[in-house]
Amino acid sequence: MSLAMAACGPPSVYKQPVFPVCEGRVFSSLGPLSAIYSPATVGSCKQVFTARDVAAWVESPINSHRLRGLQTLVLGCANLTSSAESCEYGGPEGHAATLDLAFDFTHFSDRIRVRKAVLAVYAQTNASFLTEAVQLRGRLLPGDPYQSLAQNRVSPGVSPGWIQFDITDLAARAIVDRRTSVNFELALPCSRDENNLSVVGVLKPEPVIIVEYL
Repeated sequence: MSLAMAACGPPSVYKQPVFPVCEGRVFSSLGPLSAIYSPATVGSCKQVFTARDVAAWVESPINSHRLRGLQTLVLGCANLTSSAESCEYGGPEGHAATLDLAFDFTHFSDRIRVRKAVLAVYAQTNASFLTEAVQLRGRLLPGDPYQSLAQNRVSPGVSPGWIQFDITDLAARAIVDRRTSVNFELALPCSRDENNLSVVGVLKPEPVIIVEYL
């Protein structure tokens, strides 16, 4: 009887956990990432958060599919067969492996003032090439066309480390518009040269977004 009454009662209210606003306080959740992040404003707050979904999209001439649970991913044309004269196979942008990310920006209060936001991806190999050649695209809503992002990016150099892509404008819009699933796509152009591949972290370590705000 009690179960039936509970089923007929009012629905439980879902409350999205929200990161704290500054309100005169200064705090940071960057942890080890504080060593690589350069603040834009003195006295700002800094929050790091992970994706609600992270996956690899593997594209080939015959079978394209999404993979989850990967520790790392080789970006580039590593999955193409070598039978063709060129790398053209009909896929978007001519790449075989893409990193797909979705972030929920409703974790932030729409009262904050965003000063800077970066998407940080860990490059385990070929960091300098990845920083220069990788294409980052994003969209506010599923189904919207992707737009090119992050003309400004910071490389860790030749050694492995976090590459930072500036996404300030898109992040600020996502927070104000209360977007729950903002998509990002990272891909490298197709190449036969093995030096034009890069291994990036998918779950180890995960890509993150850093938002700096007042």
